[in-house]
Amino acid sequence: MLREHKINENLKWIETSQITEHEKNVILTDYDIPLEILDYVTDIYEQSNYIHDPVEDLDLIIIHIPTKLDKPNRYGSRPVSFLISHQTIFTFNEGESKVEHKGLHDLVNGDRDQTPTSFVLEGVNDVIDSYIPVLREVTKERHKLDDLLTKKLTNRDLIKLSYLQQTLTFFVSATESNVDVLNLLMKSKYGQSFSAEEKERLEDALIEAEQIDHMTNLEAKIVNKISQIFDSIMNNNLNDTMKFLTVWSLALTIPTLITGFFGMNIHLPELDSKYGWIYLIILSVILIGWLILGLKRNRKM
Repeated sequence: MLREHKINENLKWIETSQITEHEKNVILTDYDIPLEILDYVTDIYEQSNYIHDPVEDLDLIIIHIPTKLDKPNRYGSRPVSFLISHQTIFTFNEGESKVEHKGLHDLVNGDRDQTPTSFVLEGVNDVIDSYIPVLREVTKERHKLDDLLTKKLTNRDLIKLSYLQQTLTFFVSATESNVDVLNLLMKSKYGQSFSAEEKERLEDALIEAEQIDHMTNLEAKIVNKISQIFDSIMNNNLNDTMKFLTVWSLALTIPTLITGFFGMNIHLPELDSKYGWIYLIILSVILIGWLILGLKRNRKM
């Protein structure tokens, strides 16, 4: 998709999403964007970054946003790029999720005093806020896993936990990179040239990015703790199972040992008695009881 919006008489916004080869050619020819930059902004694996091209007089800001993957409750992150070329602003989204840019659409034909920088900073604020509803979903899933700590765990629960950890790993990396980019932008020559209002917008975006980064790291730590507790519970369950099997293996060895003696071709006491088999059962039960009692006294059970 390639759509042109007129912000005011001097400023245009070119909104793109998953552009085709034909649309790439349009951007290259009609808007005179270098191929190197175009390849850069359409790479879905590009990291968050800020680039200034003094030759072409371009400023590029890349921010990572959450995107829903093909599996339920599983998210990753994809780059959204803001490119300023003179009085034209481009937004690029090559990820799986649609980016609404609601804040930018509200500004179109609204504020005549918009500058390219203030418009882009509004868009940056917009996409950074997109983490908030996703983190709420992550928190809900984490609460569900909390409730499972007192219940029997299943493989499905462990898979959900794995997806949650993967999601938060992606988010931690993305949000930290976003904070680094905004700090880099603030310290850059371009950032130093901002007006007071633009600097305030950038500071707001940075504060929001830092808060989201903090929330993401906190969720990741909590989920990792839950994972450790899950591991401990499973290890304890496995230990209990192995202990049960070991005790009964020892217990069942006793009657096997006793009957083995009486199966030999030698004369043994009570061998000819018609109650001999009862004596064997009683002896086996006594020895098994003595074994179990001894294990309990020594806290082996």
